[in-house]
Amino acid sequence: MRRMWIGLAAVLLLAGAAVADRLEPPRPPLAKPDRVGHPGGVWACPVVKMAGTPGWLHLVNIGRGASTVRITYVIDGRKPIEQALLLASGRAKTIGTPGALLTQAAGAIVEYAGGRVTVSRTTMIGAIAGAASCARPGAGTLVLSQGSTLKAETQLVLLNPGGADAVVDVALLVNGRVLEPESLSGRVVPARSRLVIREGDFAFDARAVAAMVTASAGRVVIDGILTAPSAVDLIPGVAATREVGTVASSSRGTSIFSVVAIGEDDAVTDARVLTVEGPSAFGPLVTALEPDRPLVAAAGGEVPGAVALDLASSTAPIAIGARWQVKARSGAIDSAISAGMAPSKEVVAVLGPPASSPAMRLLIANPDAGEATIDATVITETGGTNPVALSGVKLEAGRSVTLTLQGISTSATVGVVVRSRGARVVVALEATIPLPGFSAYAVTGVPTLIPGPVAVEPDPRQGVPAP
Repeated sequence: MRRMWIGLAAVLLLAGAAVADRLEPPRPPLAKPDRVGHPGGVWACPVVKMAGTPGWLHLVNIGRGASTVRITYVIDGRKPIEQALLLASGRAKTIGTPGALLTQAAGAIVEYAGGRVTVSRTTMIGAIAGAASCARPGAGTLVLSQGSTLKAETQLVLLNPGGADAVVDVALLVNGRVLEPESLSGRVVPARSRLVIREGDFAFDARAVAAMVTASAGRVVIDGILTAPSAVDLIPGVAATREVGTVASSSRGTSIFSVVAIGEDDAVTDARVLTVEGPSAFGPLVTALEPDRPLVAAAGGEVPGAVALDLASSTAPIAIGARWQVKARSGAIDSAISAGMAPSKEVVAVLGPPASSPAMRLLIANPDAGEATIDATVITETGGTNPVALSGVKLEAGRSVTLTLQGISTSATVGVVVRSRGARVVVALEATIPLPGFSAYAVTGVPTLIPGPVAVEPDPRQGVPAP
C-alpha cells in the first residue's frame, strides 16, 4: 500500500512539471560563443592610388608567428577587389595594386590574423610619389592640419573600413573660424567605402586650412591630397592629443611645421624645436595658441639634419604635422610629409619600392628629459638584421639624429623597428626616388601595439581571415 502511494505521488509530480513546462515560454537555445582565434587587426589606407597611376602597399610582420592577410581595395562606384597573402614572421613585402585598377582611384583595407603587421603605402600623384603610414581605425575625431586652398587644392578622402555605415560631421578651421557647412553635417560614409570632399568648395584662398572630422556613428580614417605648383603631398589625418611630436629634416631644404588646437580653449603649450644641437623654444608658440587657427611656421637649427617639433598642451588637444623640402642635385625640388605621433619606446616604419634602400634615412628625436639608447632592427623580404651602426646609439635629451641605412638590397622592402631604452622617441623613415620624376617622401613611425585576440580564424580555402 505504501509503495502505491509513493508511485502515485511521483506520477502527479511529473504531470505537474509537464504542465508548468507548457505554460512557460520556450527558452532560446544558448548562443554558440565566438571562438577566439589568432591575434590580429585592421589597417586602413584611404588613398593607395590615383586614377591612371600605380600604387603600392608595404607590409612588415614583426610578430613571432606568420600572418594571413586579406587586402580589400575600395574603389569608388565599383565592387571591391580582394587579394590574399601569407606574410611570414620577420619578413617585409611590397604589393603593387592590381592592373584592373589602373584607371581607378582606390583605397585599401588590410586585415590580418596572426603576427604583428604594420602597413604603409606609396602613391603616384602625377609623376610625383607620396607615401604615408596607414592608420588603425578607432579615434572618434581626426584632424588634418596641413591643408591649403591658396593657389592649391586639398581633397579630403574618408574611408570607412567597418561593416556598418558611419555618420560624420566635417568642419574646416580657418583663421580662428569654424566652417560647418550644412552639406558636410551628418554625412554618411557607407560601409567599406570612401567619401571625397574638396576643401576649396567651402574655404576659398586660405593659406592654412585644417579639417576636423568627427564620427557620431562608426569610425573612419582620413587622408588629404594636396596639389600645388610647388608641392604634391599625401597627408595622413591624426587624432588630436595633449602630447605629440613630429620629426622632419633640414638637410636639403626648409622644414615647415603645422599646428592646430581644437575645442573652445587656447592651447597652453610647452613647445620646443629639437635638433642635433639641442632643444630651443618654438617662437610662434611662446604664448598660447588660439583654437581653430592653424599655424604654419618654419623651424630648424644652423646645423642641417633631423629637426623635430615637440608639443605638450595642458588645455586643448592639438594636432601637428611637418613638411620639408628636398632638393636634388639636378635642381628638382619635392617635399616630404610626416604626421604627429605620441612619443613611444618602440616604433615601426615600413617602406619599399619604388623607393630604393640606399636613399632611406631614419630621422629620430628624443623629446624626454633623459637619454635614449636606440637599437634598430631592419627587416626585409629575406629576414631581419641588427646592424652594428644602428645598435646602442646614444641620443641625449632634447636632441635629434639622422641614421643612414646601409648594406640592403636596392629593391628591398624595408621595415625598421626602433626600440629605445630610457627615453621615448618619435621617428620618420625618409626616402627619395629619381624616377619617373624626382620625389621625396616619408612614412611616420607608428608606436607598436600588441594585438588582442580576435574572433576570426584563417580561412583554409582562401588563406585569409574569415569574416
